[in-house]
Amino acid sequence: MTRRQSPGLPDRERTDGFDVIRIDAGPPKTLRNDEVAEFFPEARDAVLKLADKRAYRFVSSHYWLSGILGETVRHETGAPHVHTLHSHGIERKKRDPVTLERIEAERRLLSSTPIIALSKAHIALIRQRYGVEANVYVIPAGVDTQRFRPGERSGALHALGLASSKRWIGYVGRLAKEKGIEDLLHAFSLLHIQRPDVGLFVVGGSSGRARIAYLAELAERLHIADVVRFIGPIENLNAAWAFQGADVIAVPSHYEAFGLVALEARACGVPIISSDVGGLRDLVAQESGGARVPPRDRTAWARALAEVLRPDELRRRKDLAIQYRGDEVYPWSTIAKRIASVALSGADV
Repeated sequence: MTRRQSPGLPDRERTDGFDVIRIDAGPPKTLRNDEVAEFFPEARDAVLKLADKRAYRFVSSHYWLSGILGETVRHETGAPHVHTLHSHGIERKKRDPVTLERIEAERRLLSSTPIIALSKAHIALIRQRYGVEANVYVIPAGVDTQRFRPGERSGALHALGLASSKRWIGYVGRLAKEKGIEDLLHAFSLLHIQRPDVGLFVVGGSSGRARIAYLAELAERLHIADVVRFIGPIENLNAAWAFQGADVIAVPSHYEAFGLVALEARACGVPIISSDVGGLRDLVAQESGGARVPPRDRTAWARALAEVLRPDELRRRKDLAIQYRGDEVYPWSTIAKRIASVALSGADV
């Protein structure tokens, strides 16, 4: 079940063997997370109405509002509930009423519900910051291994509208400040002095046109606009092109509980440079062709990019990335079974 974000979408849609059910809660458009909280009563009523009609074996929820809904369904129907905690309200600097409500809700979930953490670093952070001995299981995110796999570089770059004669650093994801995209642009401007033959492409843009315009203006100020390409969002079906076309994927996040972009890049056999934070420590390692860099350290990022992009070093790291691409990469069918095991029996996974 998900909130309807466009008026033209059907109430129910069958895809890949499961039903997507859209509920009405607030206006049918994209809302910020803090705006969605206002329409929680509508969402609760709609979910309970649907839950009464169907016998669910268990409920799996994501994000704190859905966690509250999951607990409501558990109390009303007896269906077991398991919650995946992707991020934490307690990490937010802003302490507005919605954030305070979120922190309290997450404390309740940690005390009453089996919790899935996405990495070992994530589970340690949960226990440290919330001060509770929660019932937490480490289950990483999965990957569509039929879609995210090594592919032809030149074909992927052609599909993205990029020249295959140039070396490319790829960035994939949201353009929010905490994802480190501004740090990457600054680091790339330092690299550009040494390596004018290298380009940077940015795939993503759900943060809105104003954000993309700001980043494009920043690239102009840094004198790298001619070698930076803002591609925008691409269909999930073709998201693998971004990884297959890149010589190296950059994940400069200030924090990541897990780092799905790094996992998808790994499945495609691409070297990864990431911030040395959170769950990225479980995914990015020297022995698999990767490198970790202190977050926000733009000079260190420029040095790391320059090192990885040296011709001999790049070949070596690409070979390692291909060799170890299957490690810690699980298809979604395996992950679904592990989640079900926790929800239905609390079995050790």
